[in-house]
Amino acid sequence: MGQSEKSTARKGAAFFSGFVAGGALGAVVLYLIAAPSGKEVIHRLQQDSVLLKGKSAEIIETAKQRSIDLTHKISAVKKDSVEEKEQMIPIPKDY
Repeated sequence: MGQSEKSTARKGAAFFSGFVAGGALGAVVLYLIAAPSGKEVIHRLQQDSVLLKGKSAEIIETAKQRSIDLTHKISAVKKDSVEEKEQMIPIPKDY
């Protein structure tokens, strides 16, 4: 291996290690700048929980109302079915 080849290999290794170190340093700086404070996160979570609580109450009320509606429909169908059976004329099976 010649002197120029060793020099080129060292330059490539130096470039790669500098690239990795720069990327890691950039990621740390970006995290420190972009990350919200703990108070901001807690405040945001509180707001979101209030919104979700309101939505869940609406969903539960809708589910209750649909359940009541279905119960009434089933009761009406059963009542109609009983009335139909009472109105039918029995036909003897041995004719």
